[in-house]
Amino acid sequence: MGQLERTMKTFGPTQENLIARAGKQLPGGIRNGGKRVKEQAEELRLSYRKAQEANRAKTDLINPLSHELPIPIHVIVGCGELLLDGAWGMLQENQKAIVVKMMQNACYLFDLIADLLELNRLDGGKARACFDKIDAHRFLGEVEAMARFMPKAEGVALHLKKPAGLPPLFSDWDRLKMILRKLVGNAIKFTKSGEITISAHFDPEEQMMEFTVRDTGFGIDKKDQQRIFDMFWQGNNSHARPFTGVGLGLYIVKRLAGQIGAKVEVESEGGKGALFRLKIPLRPD
Repeated sequence: MGQLERTMKTFGPTQENLIARAGKQLPGGIRNGGKRVKEQAEELRLSYRKAQEANRAKTDLINPLSHELPIPIHVIVGCGELLLDGAWGMLQENQKAIVVKMMQNACYLFDLIADLLELNRLDGGKARACFDKIDAHRFLGEVEAMARFMPKAEGVALHLKKPAGLPPLFSDWDRLKMILRKLVGNAIKFTKSGEITISAHFDPEEQMMEFTVRDTGFGIDKKDQQRIFDMFWQGNNSHARPFTGVGLGLYIVKRLAGQIGAKVEVESEGGKGALFRLKIPLRPD
């Protein structure tokens, strides 16, 4: 039995007819058709192997950069804070504005690099969740402190609602914090006036913790709400174009949420702000 006949037998009658028909269309009929199928299979194997090798080379290159790239950015931001604090003398208002602009761009660059490095870790299969006990109140305190240092439009108020009696949960602190950072950063990006509210709620019946980030920004059209978590997707409406970014933040949010057994949802209407909700079980399955 030839290679093509064995393939036909394995695939079954429907695929057999298709392969036979394809073989007859080639010079020499089934015999040469079978040879061509074998050659194509080998070409596909070689292409797949080369793609794997290229992906490994990319990962090996980017992993060391994850330690090196953030360092100069931290130095820039640190020096900016010292300048604003008057460590080398008091600055004039126009000088302060320049330093603030420098720090904002450094923070944007840091977030962009962090997104690319996190995407590389996720695609490399090296990002493993580490579950531990998390004090919800302490966690929210860190999220608030982090959010207050993120650059936002002048006049935008930041609020934290932290109800008493939140129970501890078992999750990955770093991934959970990155998710909230991305959601808060997204809210800041699209809110030019009004307020951003971070809150938490515990559902005793479902044994679920719910973190929410609500903004009064431009909102998201209904037709776009299923696409905002796609890689590299950015809104095409008039609100989205002036904003920077490559469309990785919410994609990473969804990937990280899946790793810790959480679910992220969005409620919004165009022009009426947005509410992002992260639901996470107190204990992983």
